[in-house]
Amino acid sequence: MGNSEIIDRIGFLFTTLAIPFHYIIQYYFLKRFLGFKNKTWIFIFFVVLLTILNLLTFNIHSPLKIIVNDLLWFTILYYLCYGNFFLKLYASIVPDAISLLIYITFLSFDFHIVAYIGTLNTASARAILILCLINFARELIDLALFYLFLKNICKLLNLKERNVNTYQSLYLLIPCLATYSLILIFYFVQAIHVDNKEYYLLSIFPEIYSAVPIVSISLLVSILVAAYTFNKMLQGEETQQKNLLMEQQFKLQIDHSKNLEGLYSGIHSIMHDMHNHLLCLKTLAKMENTVEINKYLDALGQTIDKLDCKIKTGNAVSDAIINEKYNIAKVEGIDFVSDFIIPKELLLDPVDLCIILSNTLDNAIEACMRIQDESICRKISVISYLRDLYLIIEVSNSTIGKLQYKENIIVTQKHDKANHGIGISNIKMIVNKYNGILDIVEEKNKFILNLMLKVKEDQ
Repeated sequence: MGNSEIIDRIGFLFTTLAIPFHYIIQYYFLKRFLGFKNKTWIFIFFVVLLTILNLLTFNIHSPLKIIVNDLLWFTILYYLCYGNFFLKLYASIVPDAISLLIYITFLSFDFHIVAYIGTLNTASARAILILCLINFARELIDLALFYLFLKNICKLLNLKERNVNTYQSLYLLIPCLATYSLILIFYFVQAIHVDNKEYYLLSIFPEIYSAVPIVSISLLVSILVAAYTFNKMLQGEETQQKNLLMEQQFKLQIDHSKNLEGLYSGIHSIMHDMHNHLLCLKTLAKMENTVEINKYLDALGQTIDKLDCKIKTGNAVSDAIINEKYNIAKVEGIDFVSDFIIPKELLLDPVDLCIILSNTLDNAIEACMRIQDESICRKISVISYLRDLYLIIEVSNSTIGKLQYKENIIVTQKHDKANHGIGISNIKMIVNKYNGILDIVEEKNKFILNLMLKVKEDQ
C-alpha cells in the first residue's frame, strides 16, 4: 500500500467517524430551532440512509453532489420539522454554509499540513500516530466550531413558539443563501485542471489567500449578525403587538368605567327621586286611581330593569360585558343567547376575560349587522363550560360570506384596517398566555370561535 493511499484511508476513516457527531449536532440544532413533528427514530432512519449515500459517493467531487445532498436534506426536514417553507430551507443550508466557511477558514493551514503529511514515512508507527492525531485534531476543531455556531443561532432564534410569516422568513433566508452560494462557488474553484494537470489556486496566489481566513470569519459572523437582527425585528413586532394590546385594554377599561359611571348615576338618580316617587304613589293611592298607579309602577319597573343585569354569569366583569352587548343586540334586533358561566377561583385575569368577550362579541354583532337577507336569522350565542383544567368558551354568530385570509391571518372587513385588525390577534396572544387552543369553524351562514384556556393548576 502506497504512502498516499494510507494517508487517504486514514483521512477517510476520521471523516467517517465524524459524520455521526455532525448529525447529532444538527439534531440538537433542529430540535431547538424548529422542533420535530415526528419521533426521533424517523430522523435517525433518514440520517442513516443519507450517510450511506454520502459514503458511497465519497470520491465524487462535484458541485452537483452537494446540491443534491442539500436538496435531500431539505426534503427530510420539510417532512420532519415544524415551520414554513423558507425557515426549513434556512435550517437545511445554514449548517452547510457554516461547515464550508469553517473549512475555508483553515484552508491555508490545511494546505501546509497536507504538504507536511506528504513528507511522512507512513511505514513507521510514529508517522501513523502523528497522522491520526492531526486528523483527529482537525475533525475535533471543526465539530467544536460547528456546534458553537449552531448553538448561538439557537440562542438568537427560538422559533418553535413564534408565528413567523413568509416575508419575515425571507429576511433570515436571503443573506444566508447568498453567503452559501458564494462560498460553494469558491469551494469548487480551488483546483483547476489544465492539460490533464491539477493546479491549486492557493499555490498560485498565496498572498491573496492570506486574507481568506479574515473574509470567511467575517461571513461566519455575518450569519450570527443576521440571526441577531432578525430576532430583534421579531421582538420589535411583538412589542408593537403588545403595545396595541395594552392600548386596547386601556380603551376597554375606559369604556367600562363609563358604563359603570352611567350605572351608578342611574342608581343615584332613582334614590334621589325615590321620595318624590313615593309621594306621587301616595297621592294616587288616596285618589284610588289604580290605573295610573299601575302605569306609574310599570314605568318605574322598566327604569329599574335597565339597571339590572338580565344575564348572570357569576363574574362581575363578564356580567358587565355580556349584558352591555346583549342590550346592543336587542336594539339591533339580533337574538342573543347566553349560557356563559364563570366559576370562582379560576386563574383568569379579568382584563384578559374582558378582551376575549369584548372582541368576540363586538365582531359577532358587526357580522350580524351586515346581514341584509331577511331569510337569515341573526343570532349570537355565547357559552362556556369547564373540562378538567380548561375553560372552554364558544361564541357563534350568523354571518354572510367567508373570512378572508392573508398569510394565515384573518383580514378585517372594517374600513379602518389599521386600528381594527388586532382583535383576533389579541385573542391569540391571550390563548397562548394560557397554553390554550384557538379554533375557528366556518359553516353555512355561521361563524364559530372556540377557545380553550388553561385556568387551573395541574393536580
